Amino acid sequence: MKTRPPVEATLFLVGEVYTPRRRFRPGGLVVQGGKVWFAGPASEARRWVAGLHDRSPSFALDILEFPRLAAGPGFVDVHLHGGNGADVMDGRPEAVAAALAPHLRDGTTSVLATVMTAAHEEMMAAIRAVRRTAKDSFPIPDILGLHLEGPYLVPEKAGAQPAAHVRPFSAGELAAYLEAAEGTIRVATLAPERAGAGRMIAFLRRRGVVAAAGHSNASYAQARKAVELGVRHGTHLFNAMSGIFHRDPGLAGALLLEDRVSVELIADGLHLHPAILELVLRLKPWSKVILASDATRRAGLSGRPLRTAEGRLYGSSITLGRAVRNLAAWTRLPRGEVLAMATENPAKLAGGYPRKGRLGRGADADIVLLDRNNEVRKVYLRGKEIK
Repeated sequence: MKTRPPVEATLFLVGEVYTPRRRFRPGGLVVQGGKVWFAGPASEARRWVAGLHDRSPSFALDILEFPRLAAGPGFVDVHLHGGNGADVMDGRPEAVAAALAPHLRDGTTSVLATVMTAAHEEMMAAIRAVRRTAKDSFPIPDILGLHLEGPYLVPEKAGAQPAAHVRPFSAGELAAYLEAAEGTIRVATLAPERAGAGRMIAFLRRRGVVAAAGHSNASYAQARKAVELGVRHGTHLFNAMSGIFHRDPGLAGALLLEDRVSVELIADGLHLHPAILELVLRLKPWSKVILASDATRRAGLSGRPLRTAEGRLYGSSITLGRAVRNLAAWTRLPRGEVLAMATENPAKLAGGYPRKGRLGRGADADIVLLDRNNEVRKVYLRGKEIK
């Protein structure tokens, strides 16, 4: 008769657990096989483990106690280009892995690797590199798919995107990107005022891709029409888009007023003034606000973000962990709401929810442990300690 292998589980006993919608204090988590089996009050977690022991005669339990730390889901970054001196656009799996690695150490456990505007073959190479990286065993965040930021933008709002490669919508070209990505493009950013934008939005909807508005000079009327056609996300709100003017609220105004649409915020203190963050959070339901890093090569290294020759910001140099700390420090929002903007909300946009972005039965055991200042002290990816 074969002996059953022991059931191995980990009991986390922490000061607080954020699921993130609910808070339990003190809190407990039970992790087994890389999955969360229980998240709730510490006393109930202990009882749950006792029941597991009763059901399995061969049972091994590891107890980790962090009474001064709070547990939340691992962060989900839906707009990430690079870090540690590397970028997704380098087009090599080892470069993609190097770009994502510093983000994992600061709590980002899932990402949409972001491909920016470039020549067609360069974009294809980057997409293929992301897919190869996702299938390998690099110690990096889980790659939930890709965010295609361009090339169907407008030159006057290209920002750091190379305007020479901005081009009109092509169904054939986009289909090639989807094929190279093996159906894993989750978000595609476009300028809704471009000719053919309606066809592109419909094309994306049929294939289950979220159409996002960004790098656009759209009027308020054009933006509202795009929402009616199916745009459901706004890429880095206010940055590289038509802003609010009292005679035309522009794309930014339409995104703020339309509750069907989620918006990205880059909380680095450079892309948006903290007062603008507060303004957005007063106007927009917190469930429709998503923190994103838009990180490029400088993330994980010392120094400020890159700039173009014209002085425009070239992405950011922060991690999503830093964005969480900034937003929590600059606002009076409850911690659970801030965490939701970096976990549950982006996981839903990226198609990873409920496996990602929450702590609850059946979710991946992607866990961050935070101190009172929201500094990330421990990171677990599918139950395995990273930091």
